[in-house]
Amino acid sequence: EPEPEPEPVYETAALTGVTYLEGENPYLAMPAVSAKIDNTSSGRPQLALNDADIVYVTRVEVGLTRLLPVWHSRMPESIGPVRSVRPVDAAIVNPFHGVFVFSGGQVPFKNAAKATGLVISDEDTEMNNDTYYREKSRKAPWNLYFKAQDLQALYADQQPTPQAGFAFDAIPTAVSEGVVAKGLSVKYPQMRSVWDLGNASFPWAEEPQTAWLRSQDGTPHTQVGGDQVAAKNVVVMEVVHDLSFVDPKYGAIPKAKLENNGGIAHIFSDGFYVKGSWSKGGIEDPIQLHTEAGQELKLAVGNTWVEMMDVPKSVLSISFPEAATE
Repeated sequence: EPEPEPEPVYETAALTGVTYLEGENPYLAMPAVSAKIDNTSSGRPQLALNDADIVYVTRVEVGLTRLLPVWHSRMPESIGPVRSVRPVDAAIVNPFHGVFVFSGGQVPFKNAAKATGLVISDEDTEMNNDTYYREKSRKAPWNLYFKAQDLQALYADQQPTPQAGFAFDAIPTAVSEGVVAKGLSVKYPQMRSVWDLGNASFPWAEEPQTAWLRSQDGTPHTQVGGDQVAAKNVVVMEVVHDLSFVDPKYGAIPKAKLENNGGIAHIFSDGFYVKGSWSKGGIEDPIQLHTEAGQELKLAVGNTWVEMMDVPKSVLSISFPEAATE
């Protein structure tokens, strides 16, 4: 008799819940690369945001935001524009391990990033490695790009793979326990982030999927190449911010209070909304999501954007479908 075919073995991406045949995705055995990315009009469009497994939108000074994407299950050739480190970054990137990329910054923030034990990559540490370049079509300081695949390969032996913080399911909690939603808007002090329900193609899915499509300040948010930024999940975390660090030039630099903390979370998956909570233990622990009843909250399989909203300064609005009339 012929030998029976061996059962296929699957492995799951820690930060998206996407399953792959064992060995099909070599990046899963490699470290993550995270980076501090500009999010002003001068820095957009950014590179490869739709390749990131998770993107954090974080408050910085004067009411603006910066992005902190984490790339793991897909690794773009280049990422950018890379900007300087901020106070919250260490607490976000620590559980993901791997390489953290930024361009300088104030000494206490740099020291906090170094204390995570991650590989720290900036122009100084990478000076002899040919892992970054200045993009000639962009003005400084919005022209610093890093070679993510090269960084990942360079430090592959030095770092473990990322810890999973979020849980994923084919039927996410927002669908099983939530209500239908058409979109959402987060009004930061000097920036508005809008997500509308639509469809998008994702590299890990054969068919276009239901997705949230991002706009910023009234314009579709696109990446280099023209694709609109799309997410399977949007998580809006209500976070108290510490304003005690005051820069003489820019004023208070907000720091989201994440460690040993928690708060309300608003979760949007597959056209549905559910209210829950977020929590984080120590700096090395990932952020986790729970239902209002305290159960583990499951996201849709795929990529996630986390809008870290500073309460009470920033405001979330949710758009629901019109009620059907008789």
